[in-house]
Amino acid sequence: MEQLRFRLSIPAAGLLLALGLLLSPRAQGPGERFFPETGHTVREPFLSFFEAHGGVDFLGYPVTPAVLEPPDQIQCFQYVCLRWDPLAPPEQAVQTLPIAETMGLGAPPLPPERIPMGRPFRRYVPETGHTVSAMFLAFWLRHGGARVMGNPITEPFLENGRIVQVFQRMKVGWDPVDQRVRPLPLGERYAQARGMSPRVPARIAGPSPALKARLLLHRPILAAGEVQRVTVLVTDETGRPVPQARVRVEALGTDPLEWITDEQGMAEGSFRVGAFPSGTLVEVRVVASDGLRQTETFAAFRIWP
Repeated sequence: MEQLRFRLSIPAAGLLLALGLLLSPRAQGPGERFFPETGHTVREPFLSFFEAHGGVDFLGYPVTPAVLEPPDQIQCFQYVCLRWDPLAPPEQAVQTLPIAETMGLGAPPLPPERIPMGRPFRRYVPETGHTVSAMFLAFWLRHGGARVMGNPITEPFLENGRIVQVFQRMKVGWDPVDQRVRPLPLGERYAQARGMSPRVPARIAGPSPALKARLLLHRPILAAGEVQRVTVLVTDETGRPVPQARVRVEALGTDPLEWITDEQGMAEGSFRVGAFPSGTLVEVRVVASDGLRQTETFAAFRIWP
């Protein structure tokens, strides 16, 4: 009888082990990858596309599971959403969805008189009537161009102190701290609008900085050689002014300026604008520190005429 019990225990243990592996949220088999940051798994054929196109850095973490929309499947990531069409040729089966276009984030095409001619670092895209230039152009070409990001549907513009541009399938912004283009979380917004309850990675969301700075440029448009006046307000995380904070102001074409905030957390000054061509967008960057904490922000103004 004891021998019989021993023989029965071996397959029972194997069954329990198999069930444990199947039920474990971290279990991964061939052709899938689990992301503890959001608790979602990316499986084939999405996984091959994900790994071939920059992974987390370019597409972001998965924020939804794969959702069946017969005959397609859709899975959203922080920055994009992917669609798998099982009826399409294998090399075209997985594609990025034109979520920015679907969300109505485009702008009217450029009028004929504003179409640039002969600019080596600015490309006009007649399919959508917009241009892509400078670092945005390099990023677009490096990451698959129209096939992956779609064509531009806006010109670059300022949003919350950052230069951004919207493409049919993705939105990107210029990070003035790292001096690089980064994707913005449009996939999260689309998933939320569709009622897909996206899970944002906790370590990406993070708490907001303890020190905050606001930058006001008194003249959004001015001519080369004129004087730009600047006001900086530094507060703590509760909105209270931070006096005696050191403020460093950097503007293209001028030497850095350093000021100290007053009792209201404010610092003001001015500088003379350099000899820039008409139409130039001049960035002004501010770094504020109270000795323990530091924060940064930036704004820009346009040279005209």
